Amino acid sequence: MLFNIDHDELVNVELVEEVDRLPEATARQYGFTGETLDFLVNVGLPTTEEWEFSFGLPEDFKPGFIWDCAEHAEQGWRTSAGVEKFVKIGVLPISAVVVDPATGVVYQYSEGDRQVIPIHGDVSSLVKTVISFLNYVGSYNGDDDDEDNDYGYDRRSSEVQALKDEIQRIDPLPFAHEHSEWIELFDNIEAGVYT
Repeated sequence: MLFNIDHDELVNVELVEEVDRLPEATARQYGFTGETLDFLVNVGLPTTEEWEFSFGLPEDFKPGFIWDCAEHAEQGWRTSAGVEKFVKIGVLPISAVVVDPATGVVYQYSEGDRQVIPIHGDVSSLVKTVISFLNYVGSYNGDDDDEDNDYGYDRRSSEVQALKDEIQRIDPLPFAHEHSEWIELFDNIEAGVYT
């Protein structure tokens, strides 16, 4: 995994409402193996409805969560070459989030442009980015100087850039594609929408 995250760390994130772990047999039915399987079984995926991050799979295998890429290509979807299927693991506020179970790469599945773009090198990067977002908005403490809009923006801009840099040093994907939903989400933190 790109980031070292454990289950206890995830459940202790203040704004995480629930952490979903899969039974190993179910994870294998979806086609997960190796580190991805281990992460989904032992660490889990977070949900926080307040922030519209909802991740996880049912405990019992549901074949409807597996999406065939060839079938979607026939409907006009553009997908990375070599990917045969995706497993839907959740949603960001606007887009579905899917994983290629063969590689563990996480993709954003956007209805608007019918494009599937890679947004995380693995599920640990997805969880790290969610944790970074939630920890920042949950702990942001404006001070009297923040009443000066320029100072408040400059402060948030510097702090948000530091968060992005920390993630990008290990996984550049969350902020690499111009249509990645993470760009807008972190821009909104910087602009003061969530703080």
